[in-house]
Amino acid sequence: MTLAARVLKIAGVGVVIVVALVAILTALRTDPPRSPGVMTDALGPEDGERVEDYLARAADSLVTAGGGGDAARGSGGDDDDHDDDKALASDPDARRWALVTAGWAWTVPEAVGVVRELPRVSGLYVQVPVEGVAMPVTGVTLAEPVAGESGREPVFHRGLEQVTRRLEAGPPSGPGVPQPPDAGRAAATAALTVSRIRAGEPAIIGLLARGTTEQLRAVADQPWVRAVEALPPDAVWERFAVRPLQPQQVDAAYPLPDGGPVPAA
Repeated sequence: MTLAARVLKIAGVGVVIVVALVAILTALRTDPPRSPGVMTDALGPEDGERVEDYLARAADSLVTAGGGGDAARGSGGDDDDHDDDKALASDPDARRWALVTAGWAWTVPEAVGVVRELPRVSGLYVQVPVEGVAMPVTGVTLAEPVAGESGREPVFHRGLEQVTRRLEAGPPSGPGVPQPPDAGRAAATAALTVSRIRAGEPAIIGLLARGTTEQLRAVADQPWVRAVEALPPDAVWERFAVRPLQPQQVDAAYPLPDGGPVPAA
């Protein structure tokens, strides 16, 4: 074999090896996981926050149209975008997402009356209060009234029915899915919640609503309302967390005592 033929043979083997390595690396390549998105805004008390501090913080969020969010603080973005953010933050007619906290568990008519003047209500938070028992807090998304409905009562009733169906279905199960430490007690509190909701007992402890700062202040002034906390106008739906303040949390936002017996459903 000539020298030229040997060189060509070696080069051919090298090409085959390179192609094989590329194929193997391509097969093994995995895309990096996508970030779920960072939730920089939140409504409701932080874990362990003193209730009086949270109530003051919620009231402060309604002092100015912009509240205390990124737009008001002037963070990030180029000058033009920042100017737009500042204009939105100071606009008294800009609508804002807000958590309306009940002074006590409300019935559907009570809850509807509290937010009657707000242009939108998109979330319902439910808990049946029981002394000495940490009852579950469940939230559902609401739609606005459909054609032929003159008010929000049917919407809120549908929201409560969603809660009962979710609790009756029980927590997700399967390999790798964490389960409550006391599944029997969790099932008992869920069944009690369903029973009392269907009996018409008060169970609404919070609403996620939207309105202007002035509209939200009017809601906060009602005697049945414990607090209204608003986000800045630039907060985006489903990009903020909600932590409802429970009626029985009177000192701080700690887990409720859970040593009492669960009443029969």
